[in-house]
This record gives sequence, C-alpha cells and structure tokens, in this order.
Amino acid sequence: MYRMPRFRRIARLVHILLVAFALLSVGAMPAAAQIFELPRPDTADTRSFGVSVALAGDVAVVGASGENECGTNSGAAYVYERDSTDGAWNRAARLTPSECREGAFFGETVDVDGDRIIISASSEFFASPKSNAAYIFERDATGNWAEAARLTGAVGRDEGAFAADVAIQGDRAVVTTSGDVDGAFGGTVYVFDFDSERDFWRRTARLRAEQGVQRGVLGGALALDDTRIAVAASTYFGREPGSVYIFEQSENGSWEQSEIIPNIDDFFISLSLHGTRLIVGQSRAGRKDSGIATVYEDLGATWSKVATLRPSTPYESGAFGSTVSIHGDWALVTGYDEQLGQDFNIDRVVYAFRRDDSGSWPQRRVIDIGRVAFGAAIDQDGTAAIISSVPETEAGSAYVVQLR
Repeated sequence: MYRMPRFRRIARLVHILLVAFALLSVGAMPAAAQIFELPRPDTADTRSFGVSVALAGDVAVVGASGENECGTNSGAAYVYERDSTDGAWNRAARLTPSECREGAFFGETVDVDGDRIIISASSEFFASPKSNAAYIFERDATGNWAEAARLTGAVGRDEGAFAADVAIQGDRAVVTTSGDVDGAFGGTVYVFDFDSERDFWRRTARLRAEQGVQRGVLGGALALDDTRIAVAASTYFGREPGSVYIFEQSENGSWEQSEIIPNIDDFFISLSLHGTRLIVGQSRAGRKDSGIATVYEDLGATWSKVATLRPSTPYESGAFGSTVSIHGDWALVTGYDEQLGQDFNIDRVVYAFRRDDSGSWPQRRVIDIGRVAFGAAIDQDGTAAIISSVPETEAGSAYVVQLR
C-alpha cells in the first residue's frame, strides 16, 4: 500500500488547495478513458476511503482504514460488484473484522482474487506491532461475504509490524512485516497456503533477506503472481538506494531468493508484478528528482531492465513513480502534471503506457480528474483499472477506468 506524500513546501499548501479548487470549478480535463466513480459510502468519516484498492474481474475492493466502526481508526473495507446486465458497479458489502479494535487500521492494504479478499489490520507503519493481523473473507454461494480466516505471524521475533502489505491468489496468501525503518533489522515474508482437507490456512514459509538489511529493509510493498513474490526493501532514512527482492518457488515446493534488483531510489518503493513483468517506481530518482518507473522482465537467466518510463513532461520533484501498476501490456504510473513556477505541483494524474509490437512502452494517455490527491492507490485487471483519490481533509473516492 502506498501512502500519499505530504507537500514539501507546507507554506504554500493553502495556495495549492485554492488552485486545485479553481481547476475543479472550471471542470476536469477530459481523459481518453471511460471513468466510473464508485458509490461513496455515507458514513460519518470517509476521508480515508481509497487508501487501498484492488480489482479482479467483477469485484472491486476499497479500503477505508480511518473509519471509526468500533473506535478511532478501527477501519473498514467496501466491496463492489459489477452488474452483468448493465455493467454498473454497485456496493455489495461493508467488511469489518471479528476482532474490531481502536487503532487497528483495518483496510490499510487489500487484495482480491475470485471469491476471496485479504485485508490487513495493521497499525501505522512506524508504530509498534500491537495485535496486527490479516483477514481473509470469502463469498459463499448466496453471494454474501464472510470472514474465513485470521492470519498472524510468529511471536517474539524482531521483524516489525505484521501485515505491512498483503496479497492473495488462488489458495495462496502472502503477508509481509515492516521490519525496522531505522535499519536495525529487516522484515519477513509469510506464505500461507489453503489446506482444503482441513479447511485451514497453513503457514508454509517464512522468507527473509539473505543479506540482512545491507540492501534495504525487506517488507515494504508486496506483489504475488503464481510462484513468484516481489518485495520492496527501502533504506528509508538512510537515503541510499534500496532494492527489490524476488523469491521463487521450486518444483519441490520450497522458496528461494532468486534475484535482487539493486539501486531502487525511493523512500516508499512501489511495485507491481504480472507474469514475467515487474514495474518499480522511483519517485525521487531521475533528473531533478522528477521520478521514473522501470519495467523489468524475466528473460530466463535473470531479470533484465527493458524500459524506463518517464512522463511526456517531467517536472522537478514531480513524484512520478509514487504508485505503479502493470498488467499485460498496460502500465500505470502516478505523477504530477501541472506546476506553478518550477518546483510547485498542483495536479496529480495517472500516466498510461502501453507496450507496442516493437517492445517499446510509449505513453498513450493521461488519466486526470483534476485533483491533487488522485492516484493514491492503483490496481489493474486486464484493460480495467481502479484508481483512488484520497485528499487530506475531504472524503476520498475511487474510480473504475476502462483503458483503451
């Protein structure tokens, strides 16, 4: 899950909001994509609505970790399903955990696959672990969603807060721990597999970085695809480039650290994995910290860099690469698109890149709703994407976008 960065020039924050409001008053620039806003919940506090999103087929999930279901920041998550007759997206469920508690931040990260959803209840990234957990919900034959499992990590280990990020695919769920952001120790990757005979999610692997924290603190952003897991490892306050670790499952079922992609320059590293393609965002890399996103591909012996994505107009401190997503031949990257002066961003958009027959990844279009908070979280499934907007002081929103 990616957290939207605060503006570097706090003194100009009021000015930014006024300009953004002016843009909205005029009307957002049209985007070359079909955009549908999901119905926003009518709860008392929806400012956190959209901190995390997930999309798979006809199901979309939106996290709202700041909701006050059973206390401040106890959290919730919303499930939307697409109507097969008219294609409309309707709210199907509001999910909360069985062990609801204040400060749980349920919904901080989410993922969905088929009839299963995984949702983290994880305290703030820099807080103590407390009683963090990841919850799995399943849809039954009647269409109802119900809690099916509560996943936890090992007890008494130096590995950071459990459920820093989550992923699910088929009968497999993966959960990371955050590690120590000061670099004292790294995080952990837990693999859980569903045992159908016992109707139980069994912890089958606990993965660690072989180099310790030398190349970053393992346990940030997570991506799962079949027998591959990609995990970010940032150096955080060290201000040195971090890494992305790739783990692969062998034929005998064991997991091995197969690759380390070095020199990833970002505080919170965003990544996405689909098949043999991996995209990694570096929002503070590039000329004048404009940001880049790099596409890697497994070509057999190793993962190779095949493309470096940049916006058509890079901006100084433009935060391009803050959030990334890849699926098939489409890649989406969040970044700023308008500025006042040379270093002052007012509009955040999502850049869409599509791979052509030559293997290049040209920019195809810009998805823009005219909000500075747009692109806080992204997920894709085929040519459909879900993108959220999470303002600091207003209600959040989430949009399903049809790429074309």
